[in-house]
Amino acid sequence: MQLPRLSRYPVKLRAALDKVKAGDIAWLTRPLIDSYHTVWFELHEELIQAVGLTRDEAAKSGDAQ
Repeated sequence: MQLPRLSRYPVKLRAALDKVKAGDIAWLTRPLIDSYHTVWFELHEELIQAVGLTRDEAAKSGDAQ
């Protein structure tokens, strides 16, 4: 399965990680910016949807342990 919309995530994760490595730790977890955590959360949501689940169904599946 090809999901072109996922192609933006490596770039966004790398950009946030580079900023963290440069000493700006806000880019690790700060909300409302493309911080590493924010981007990872968005990617996780995309992956859940890609397999046809809701967030609740994914949590109940037991795979999120």
